[in-house]
Amino acid sequence: MNTSLSRGCSYSPRESFEYTALQFAARRGSLEQVRYLIESGTDLDTGPDPALHLALRKQNTAIAHVLLHAGADFEIKDSHGDYPIHIACTLGLLDVVHALCALGCSVEVLTAKGLSPLHLAAKNGHIHVVRCLCAAGCNIDIRNSDNIRADITALKYGHNDIAELLDRLRVTGQRDTLARQLVPTSKPALRLNLRLLGHCGVGKTSLVKSLSAGLFGSLFRRSSSLQSNKSRPSSPINTQIEMDVTSRQNSLSFESSGNYQSTNGISVQNMDISNVGETTVWEFSGQENYFPIYHHFLWPSPHSLTLVLFSLEDSPSIQVQQVCFWLNFLLARQPADLPSSEYGQVMLVATHVDLTRAVKTQNGEWICPDAQKTLETVRKIIPHVPNLMSSVVIMDTNVPASYPFKQLKSTLAELKQECLQQTVGTWTGLLEATLAWLNSLQKDYEQFPVLSRSTFSELLRSQVNILASDHHIQELLQQLHFMGEVFCVQDLVVVSVSWLGGQLLGELFSSDFFLHARVTGVYTSEDFQASFNQCDALGALDLLEALDVCVQCDIEGEIEYEFPIYNHVETLEGLWDSEDPRYASKGSQYGGLRLYTPPGTYHQFKSIFPHIQVELRRAILANYSNNDSDMDLYQWHLGSKLCNTELESLITLEEDEVALQFIEIKIRGPNNSSQYCFYFLEQIMQTINHALLRVCPGLLIEKHVLSPLELKRHSEGPFCYPSDIITTAMLEAESTLDVALYNPNVDAQETIAQLIMFSDLDLAGNIQWGCALRIQDLAPPIKLKLCGLLDPPERHGRDWCLLALRLGLCQDKIAALDSQHSSHTMRLLTTADCSIGALITSLHELDRLDAAEVVLRSAPIFKIIEHVSV
Repeated sequence: MNTSLSRGCSYSPRESFEYTALQFAARRGSLEQVRYLIESGTDLDTGPDPALHLALRKQNTAIAHVLLHAGADFEIKDSHGDYPIHIACTLGLLDVVHALCALGCSVEVLTAKGLSPLHLAAKNGHIHVVRCLCAAGCNIDIRNSDNIRADITALKYGHNDIAELLDRLRVTGQRDTLARQLVPTSKPALRLNLRLLGHCGVGKTSLVKSLSAGLFGSLFRRSSSLQSNKSRPSSPINTQIEMDVTSRQNSLSFESSGNYQSTNGISVQNMDISNVGETTVWEFSGQENYFPIYHHFLWPSPHSLTLVLFSLEDSPSIQVQQVCFWLNFLLARQPADLPSSEYGQVMLVATHVDLTRAVKTQNGEWICPDAQKTLETVRKIIPHVPNLMSSVVIMDTNVPASYPFKQLKSTLAELKQECLQQTVGTWTGLLEATLAWLNSLQKDYEQFPVLSRSTFSELLRSQVNILASDHHIQELLQQLHFMGEVFCVQDLVVVSVSWLGGQLLGELFSSDFFLHARVTGVYTSEDFQASFNQCDALGALDLLEALDVCVQCDIEGEIEYEFPIYNHVETLEGLWDSEDPRYASKGSQYGGLRLYTPPGTYHQFKSIFPHIQVELRRAILANYSNNDSDMDLYQWHLGSKLCNTELESLITLEEDEVALQFIEIKIRGPNNSSQYCFYFLEQIMQTINHALLRVCPGLLIEKHVLSPLELKRHSEGPFCYPSDIITTAMLEAESTLDVALYNPNVDAQETIAQLIMFSDLDLAGNIQWGCALRIQDLAPPIKLKLCGLLDPPERHGRDWCLLALRLGLCQDKIAALDSQHSSHTMRLLTTADCSIGALITSLHELDRLDAAEVVLRSAPIFKIIEHVSV
């Protein structure tokens, strides 16, 4: 380490003391030098002003923690007669006070002026420190040298909240009980989450009812099932499964049939399942209206079991399509860079078996080869689903006392046992007391069970535990959120999750509400109150904005709320006028992209596009707040036009002739606007990517490039260059700028400069081409898909191990990869130091064209070195 400090150097301030190098570094806030000197073995407690005291007086808390961890003495005074606890309490350094209390420091020692730590915190108004000291066991009746208690000191200096806290503790005599509530116990804090996904009519509601049925209820449900299952058609057996994605007949339908009542929104129930225990059951409606909000509730959790239900009444191809849709939907909404243990388990459930020709074994297990074939086919199509179970549960959802329900409960019980050890030490008396208190809180706020975090904290301290710190409450809310007892979003706490999923979102996203919603999707608070009078409109609008469903806009002093999801305005003629003189000249600029999901993933964008429109509106509002009023945004059903004084863009959700959805972004500008167009497109992509990452961080995205030549000619159905074709051409070319691709629509070549840089070669200096990027620049969903392909041993050895050798890893590093519990391929992609181009080449040399295609289609084509605002 290069430093001007040495062990022997000293620093002389105005006092007569000489500072050691450690004291000087601690006082100056040099954490790196402090660590170096500690490692060098320097004395930590030299001088009348030890380094710990000096660091605290300068509020260098990181250095204070390092010194405490290294063993600095916290029971010595400095030249002012103060202990570290005195300095920390005076300055309100809560984390340091907490650390000192945890280390066992005295919390009643007096300063040279006769003040205790409690008096110092009370005098300076640090109520969080006062709570910490009281929880640590300090004497709340301790008096200073003038025989005055700390609550009187607090009143003297105007801190009535502290005086009230101390007085309440003294009157109730519950200080020790409340303090013990904050200490973790050996009891595990575990509540399993059971999530049910599937199309309408597959039996999700019946399954939930059967799970909640008792012994007598199960008999009645079985009787009902037998009566309703007469004379029903049977499904085909041993049918070859084929995916006909080009057929409109086989396209996914989310419509509910009229002969039963579909679930509205998300039904959330806390139930005590026999042989399992307390479980939160989440039933997600199969109606497409609700899909845009599901990402808020499908968070990854090791304590979850997600059931994907499909009906054996449907044809095998429909079964596969539906299961693939829901698995891709689930994968898209969970981060792709977590260890597999964090995702929870996934199980397929085949329903309506009673309507097929399947047979039962003696122990009541259904035998249905079709169901297992569906799973096998799905595994081939989506090999990278974390923790997908290897067998299907086949059941009649109306018969709770059957063998399949025993299988399901056994799986839940096993999951619970696996998770118990992880949650040991997380249960507190505070959690237990809060769970009991929530019932009364829900009754108090029955009409609108939504509180701000500050209000929730205030109520909890008032009615449950006055000593709970902000940290305690934050941890508590996180536990309650994952248990399904509350729902936290931004600064809001919803204390009735069933109300949120059913009564609020279930109603506002229902087909009936959509039918009567304002066609523009724009509401004032008064308009919204008239449309939805079940609760306070302003509170509901704040919650919906926190859920990213709407955006608050100030239109010339009038507050309005834009709901893109309700917008059903039709596309206006002339939005992209080919006769506009600004863009009709020879030098005008055109360009654009199409965003696709990978082959085999369908209908993923429609539930995301309203969130993109929300982000576009927020971007415009941010520009207004920065005094940039040149930007304008017009939005309609599944489309937006964003423009400024010179440039125009169209962002639309489209569907091609084989029902593949894609997002199309088109840009145009006048003469000499190539660089403006390039960076304008990049800013729009940043906004879209922000929405994509928020809603579906695990979704693979392919960026295809539209033909600038055809865009300029306003050709209908312009040619679109797939990302794998562009990346392959870049790999094969001697220089990326030499790449030219053939457009069959116009029988002409278009260069990479035309496709990417609006024909401006000067932009090349601010671009790093995709093949030269490091493999660490690959998006997490790409890596996860590669893990699914390369982790399983391949019969010719062409798996992750051989790839590691190709990428230049030595045997020792490969052995280290093999010893890890997580994915070998993920470890390899994190460790290997090579380019994306080298990875693609290595995969081709291994003849792993499946893995190479994933990278070719989804890897970035280029990366901008320095972003420029337009």
